[in-house]
Amino acid sequence: MKVLLVSNIYGYPGNWDKLDELGRHVDLEVVTPDRWSTPEELHPVDAVPRHGGGTWIHHPLPTIMQGNPFRYLYHPMPLLRVLRRFRPDIVHVEQEPESLSLLELSLLKPIFSYRLVFVAWENVHPLRRGLAFRALNYRIADGGIFGLTAAYARARRLGFHRPGAVIAQYGFENRPALESPRQPDKNAFVVGFAGRLVAPKGIRILQTAVEQLPGVKLLLAGDGPLADELARDARVELLGTLDRAAMAQFWKRIDLLVLPSLTQPHAAEQFGRVLIEAMANGIAVIGSTTGGIPEAIGDAGIVVPEGDANALAAAIERVRSDPHLRAELIARGRERVDRVYHHDILAARTIAFYESLLSPETQPARISS
Repeated sequence: MKVLLVSNIYGYPGNWDKLDELGRHVDLEVVTPDRWSTPEELHPVDAVPRHGGGTWIHHPLPTIMQGNPFRYLYHPMPLLRVLRRFRPDIVHVEQEPESLSLLELSLLKPIFSYRLVFVAWENVHPLRRGLAFRALNYRIADGGIFGLTAAYARARRLGFHRPGAVIAQYGFENRPALESPRQPDKNAFVVGFAGRLVAPKGIRILQTAVEQLPGVKLLLAGDGPLADELARDARVELLGTLDRAAMAQFWKRIDLLVLPSLTQPHAAEQFGRVLIEAMANGIAVIGSTTGGIPEAIGDAGIVVPEGDANALAAAIERVRSDPHLRAELIARGRERVDRVYHHDILAARTIAFYESLLSPETQPARISS
């Protein structure tokens, strides 16, 4: 099976583990923008490094427009050259149905006769001018992969009736346990947060919760508009944006990871990838009730009402004061990574979905249908 995977998210090498695994099972080529830079991402990149080997072939292609995943296109001729040479069976565009780059691959579908798959995470109605793009992409796509059940339900409400599957976009694997696991000090319990330092992430709620807990400190990986404000708090240590190697050290310094995101009028946390990364690194997690966070955590962590600093403080104190609970949460998190989010599992489910779309019983979607 020949699969062309198209997405801006693979401009960051930290996301390539998934491609390495998928490429072991299918003939995989990957198209990314040749540069990608936006302050909205935790790991902004500029020039995209070219992948030099392994299980997949990389095509960093020039784009028209930059910085908004909904509003960029690939220059047509380089993209056409890839399609003509590779002749994929499946084109998997990891963009929302409202995006221009998906529309570009939708319009090329009749020429190359591939099956088209999109990815969707949107779980609310965002303020984006994409209604017409979405309608056409829904009509042409053969299938959709959804990062969470709310995104799948939204697509059904908005008129998508082709095959779909709920499969996480990113895979993980458990890191080896530390030879000498960190034993939290009662007077120096470290709560970690990783992400953009912006109000919708619930940073101020987390800060208020920690103020109620003597001996608790905050270690923050990320940057954003609230950095200067947070730097004035003696309980807070700011690390800035960290690369993958530096994040490995971050996990060794924290006793608990908290993601206290807040629902906004036109946005809600879609996944909370950092929660799964924490589980894979043997860290207990707490998240809020917003968006896809409860679905990501499952029974492997504690979920508290969003915006409730008192409830968050109580949950942090439970984990700090009960080593057996903390150990149980760590064990549940590792088990959840192996059972739900492991690279092998996600690759197998993704390939099974591809195969279902290529089945003789599954008729391809057509513009005129």
